[in-house]
Amino acid sequence: MKFLKNLLAVVLGVFVAMGLLLVVMFGIIGSLIPSEKPITVEPSTVLKISLADPIAERTVKESFDLGSLLPIASGPVSTLGIYDAVRALDAAATDPNIKYIYISASGASSSLSNLEELRGALERCRNAGVPIISYGVNFSMGEYYLASVADRIYADEFGMNDIRGISGNIIFLKDILDKVGVDVQLIRHGKYKSAGEQFIASDISEANREQNEAMMNAMWETVAGSICYSRGLEMKDLDRLVNNLEINTAEEMLEAGLIDEICTMSGIENTLASMAGKDKLEDVRMLTLSEYASAVLKPNFKAKQKIAVIYADGQINVSGDGITYQSLVPEIQKVRRDSTVKAVVLRVNSPGGAVQPAEIIRTELELLQEVKPLIVSYGSYAASGGYWISAGADKIYADNTTLTGSIGVFSLIPSGEKVAREKLYLNPVTIKTHKHADMYSMFRKLDAREVETSQQQIELIYDRFVSIVADGRGMTKEDVDRIAQGRVWCGNEALEIGLVNEIGGLKDAVEYAAVAAGTDNYRIVEYPVVKNTMAKLMENVNSANAFAGIFASAPEELAMKLFRQLLPEPGIYAMMPYTIVFDK
Repeated sequence: MKFLKNLLAVVLGVFVAMGLLLVVMFGIIGSLIPSEKPITVEPSTVLKISLADPIAERTVKESFDLGSLLPIASGPVSTLGIYDAVRALDAAATDPNIKYIYISASGASSSLSNLEELRGALERCRNAGVPIISYGVNFSMGEYYLASVADRIYADEFGMNDIRGISGNIIFLKDILDKVGVDVQLIRHGKYKSAGEQFIASDISEANREQNEAMMNAMWETVAGSICYSRGLEMKDLDRLVNNLEINTAEEMLEAGLIDEICTMSGIENTLASMAGKDKLEDVRMLTLSEYASAVLKPNFKAKQKIAVIYADGQINVSGDGITYQSLVPEIQKVRRDSTVKAVVLRVNSPGGAVQPAEIIRTELELLQEVKPLIVSYGSYAASGGYWISAGADKIYADNTTLTGSIGVFSLIPSGEKVAREKLYLNPVTIKTHKHADMYSMFRKLDAREVETSQQQIELIYDRFVSIVADGRGMTKEDVDRIAQGRVWCGNEALEIGLVNEIGGLKDAVEYAAVAAGTDNYRIVEYPVVKNTMAKLMENVNSANAFAGIFASAPEELAMKLFRQLLPEPGIYAMMPYTIVFDK
């Protein structure tokens, strides 16, 4: 076993050394290559938006992607954030150098809320008189949702379309868990709190089905309403077309009025060139949205006052990846103490997670709010723990399609005694000083007294959650309880019941923060700082060390470590059970 440890250490050491050598080598090469010529926006420039280039939560710029050469170093690659994308389009709306906007509507991978914010900015361009055309080889629901904002929509002659509405899948695991011998106890408060339900049931509950159907119908109303408005259709007609599968081909879409013309790839290229006053497409000056953003969005370094944008992106965890209080609290404290920061926008894109770190983060934001305006912008979802940390803000913005609310709490306690003994041939023996010392050992189910105690904890935390929302939103606890119970709401529904203040995106939240701060001369600072490739490399090296450490163990130790990897850690959570993939 000692030999195995030494062998792993040598292999890992060589691997890390090679990785570091590559980093240094590319750094030297990069320093020798002349800087790229600054991007300029010339007259008659065409602005191209390719849906194959995803719009992310925030802009990340990397000079090269080391991960393509060294997998362990895979980290951030260059992406355009939704805030910069929207600002760039708002600049294009009044830019005389922009001839028209071309949407290549294939390969969409952005979230629905980001597509919604992007579409709103494109509508402003169109209303300002900037021509927009779009072309799709095949249209998914998300791709057509964005493409429909255009003045003219072109489709490939052999295009096949997937405009069939909105759906989501929840996989129930009880049967397979029973098969392998894992027992799961779920303790929760909230009629609609469905996180964990898939571990204890073989089918969806009526309450869970009710909230999911209502939520998806609300999302459909937003998407279909925008499509119908742009294309001059009635909602009932679009519903009929979708339900009867009548718009599968380009010809059927043309007949239904969803597109304006059918053409080949070479045909759309000729159209693009002609609209730009050129004979060939290669003669057209075309910039991607990312390139255009780099050209027109310049930091106002002369401005002494700042608006800070703090990103809370991911699951809320006690430690590790995602949102943790160890990583986020120091950033909040830094912003609170910075006298040049006059207001703060918290961008929440989280399904929730562990309760304790959520409360630590919320408390720190409360201290910040005592000295600066705190405005919140919700992304794709801001539910459960994501709502917990932000409910007390001065103002909350959400997209129509944001998933939020889910004000409820649950605890999931797995027991792997059967799988340990009958499948893995482990025979754990528990030695303890008190009756309940091994309550969360995962080798036995909770007894009745332990379940009762856990339920009491859940009730206390749920009451705390309701109180936080009531105080933050100016509601009574009874009013909050009626709309809570773990139910998930879309942003437009959340507006009606008082969980958010206004429908709008990140740019709207920043602009309101400036008003709240009483300034119109400011620059944006973003936190946390995006980790570069080197930082990501070192993180992955540490992960590799930890992974190697699992296997560099005695056989009995290895078996126990692997067993614990099979089961989720017991804990108390405020979390959504799923996310919805819109464009697949």
